[in-house]
Amino acid sequence: MKNFQHKLGFQSFRSRLLVFLLALLVPVLSGIFVFVNDENNDYTEETINSYLDLGADVFDFSREEHKNTLLTITSTLTRDWGFRNAFGTGDPYTIIDAIDNLLMRSLGAADMMMITQMDGTVIIDTATQGFETLQGEWRTLMDAAAASSEGIAAAVITVADIPYQMTVIPLYLPTPVAWIFGGFPLDDQFAETVKQSIVSDVSILRISKGVVPREVVASTLSAVDQSMLMNQLQLPAGIDSSFGDTTQRIGMSDGDYGTLVRQLVGQPGDELQIMAVIQKSYRENEQNLLELQRRLLQFYLLVIALSLGVVVLLARSVSDPVLKLVQRVKLIEQGDYDQVVQVRGRDEIANLASSVNNMARGLAEKEKVRDLLGKVVSPEIAEELLSKNIELGGEEKIITILFADIKGFTTLCETRQPAEVLTLLNTYLSRITQAIEDHHGVVDKFTGDSVMALFGAPISRTKDADNAMHTALAVQEAMTRLNQINRDLGLTGIEAGIGVHTGLVVAGNLGSSKRLNYTVIGDAVNLAARLEGLTRIYHVANIVSESSRDAAPSFIYREIDKVRVKGKNETVRIFELMGAEGDLSEAELADIELFNQAIGLHRQRHWQAALALFEELNLRLCGSADYAESIYGVYIARIGQYQGTPPASDWDAVFTFFSK
Repeated sequence: MKNFQHKLGFQSFRSRLLVFLLALLVPVLSGIFVFVNDENNDYTEETINSYLDLGADVFDFSREEHKNTLLTITSTLTRDWGFRNAFGTGDPYTIIDAIDNLLMRSLGAADMMMITQMDGTVIIDTATQGFETLQGEWRTLMDAAAASSEGIAAAVITVADIPYQMTVIPLYLPTPVAWIFGGFPLDDQFAETVKQSIVSDVSILRISKGVVPREVVASTLSAVDQSMLMNQLQLPAGIDSSFGDTTQRIGMSDGDYGTLVRQLVGQPGDELQIMAVIQKSYRENEQNLLELQRRLLQFYLLVIALSLGVVVLLARSVSDPVLKLVQRVKLIEQGDYDQVVQVRGRDEIANLASSVNNMARGLAEKEKVRDLLGKVVSPEIAEELLSKNIELGGEEKIITILFADIKGFTTLCETRQPAEVLTLLNTYLSRITQAIEDHHGVVDKFTGDSVMALFGAPISRTKDADNAMHTALAVQEAMTRLNQINRDLGLTGIEAGIGVHTGLVVAGNLGSSKRLNYTVIGDAVNLAARLEGLTRIYHVANIVSESSRDAAPSFIYREIDKVRVKGKNETVRIFELMGAEGDLSEAELADIELFNQAIGLHRQRHWQAALALFEELNLRLCGSADYAESIYGVYIARIGQYQGTPPASDWDAVFTFFSK
């Protein structure tokens, strides 16, 4: 066989299929592409973040260096002999000349200076701000220097709507006689200087609660980009320690920029804040990513093109017969078994085509049998008969049998036309059958107005008894709904009696070699039928045997009686199925408990106490003192007989029935 397959080579469908699977390269390559793309995006974000962090650090460093230079200049001024002499003269013009000379020699490191007395009275102010004594943030800066052990302080202060980095040191002659303030502006020139160091754009923003809430006071951006920055920048309303570490992505005129904010003055929510904004363009990284994507796509297209070329060559010998088989199988799926598919060759596809044709013929024959059989018996029984050799005989099984019978059917037949009765009967039996099949039951047979259902044959399930209980409750609910519909139409309502018993039966094919029937026989079947008949005597919707109750313990029952049915000597405890656990109200559970107490008093011969409880239940639950059609009335009548003619001393509280 192996040598034969080797000789076939590419005639083997298996070999062609393996080659065709090369097309799976597409999702593999797509996955690689997505992975590489995601990794590059992550790398881009990390790169931009690192640039921004480095830029922010360089910005802080540059500002610190300018501040230190400014301190050096102002310190030089305090030690300059000419300035000290000029200050000693008290002549403002002489002092200003000395300061201007120093500012020119600072080469831009200092832009303005102010000299005040120790109490804050302004002596000289090169910025000519027009106030005579220090106030606001100037006073705060002076107080900070006074409180400092070195007598030095620094802060960012707005001068003529421009933020200045200011420093202050005392002038000693030899004791402190004045404060010398020096500062340089955080303006466009400063931003451009920092940009050259960090290769990133820098902007200085003023945030206030005044007329203009946001304002760019210095920036390396164009006017258009400044406007876009202000419109998109997200600023916190409250203090957030992580604010300065969060990167924002903002769209500018030439693409997206990573944006990092550093607070220079104030905190989020203050009246006035000065912020530095560092921005780095994604453009270069995105261009590199696009180039990598283009190269990957070119490579993938080449691989896919080569794979498709190979597949196309092989598809000519595979696709046509496969398409024929697909069309043939679709016709079989639709129930057309008459068509025949012809495939040339001796490979697996040709063998498959022959098998499909044979399968279609077999399915056509089996479908005819199944269709006919499915209309006579339940689908499960039909499947059992079709899947096994049909032989007379059976096997012993523990199953649950359910009988459902329409009460008062004979009376209904006497008052209705046969066609009307048949229509009504079919409607009720259809609902009962649906309830049985919905809960994995099998309809064994219909006997007039009665239905016999099996749970556990021919197929056994772990919850057969539970399924029978669910079916009983579903049948009762279906009867209630149908009766409501019939009453609305002016028709007579119908009640169903249900008997359920679990026991040993013989299940199998019974009859003759030429005519047989799949069913179950045994004493358990007879008892289930007897229990269904007792529902008319006890005026209840269902009666369940003790064995069925034990097999389905997850339901609520109430014990009805201990009986000996006709034809049996053993005692059977019978129960009424009240509902599933959790479905009954507290009041209903209390009524069940009260009924159980009444039964117990009855069995203990406490006739009067039992009678009082039964009469209370009958009056409250049946709505009248008439007990002719209630289970409570059954016991009320019995107690009346026992009070007149007490039972024998060896009475075992078992009621014996001598008729069905």
